[in-house]
Amino acid sequence: MNLWSKYRITEAYYDELRSRQGYRCAICGVHEDEIPVIPVGRPRNDGMPSAQAFRLVVDHCHSTNAIRGLLCNGCNAALGHFRDNVEALRRAIDYLRSEPLTVPPRAGS
Repeated sequence: MNLWSKYRITEAYYDELRSRQGYRCAICGVHEDEIPVIPVGRPRNDGMPSAQAFRLVVDHCHSTNAIRGLLCNGCNAALGHFRDNVEALRRAIDYLRSEPLTVPPRAGS
C-alpha cells in the first residue's frame, strides 16, 4: 500500500507511529511480530517475492481522515463494522458485560 497516496504520510512517519506504540496494536496490544506476514499483489514475473503488507494498518477517522493510530487487521475490521459509532461500541461493551442468557433444559432431559 502506498502510505502517501492514501493517508499522506511517509514510511518514516509510519515507522515513528510503530515505535510510539511499542510495535503493538493500539487496541488489543498484539505485537507486530505476532501478526502473520501476508504477501500482497500478484506473483512477480522476475521471481522476486511479492511485497508484504504492513502488519499494523493505519486507522483513520472516516469523516476527517485524521490518523488515530496503528491497529492489527482484526481490530481495524471490528472498528470498521461499527462505522466509528461510539454509541454502538458502548452498547457492544454493555452486551459483553451482561449476564449470558440461560437456556431452558430440553424436554425429556
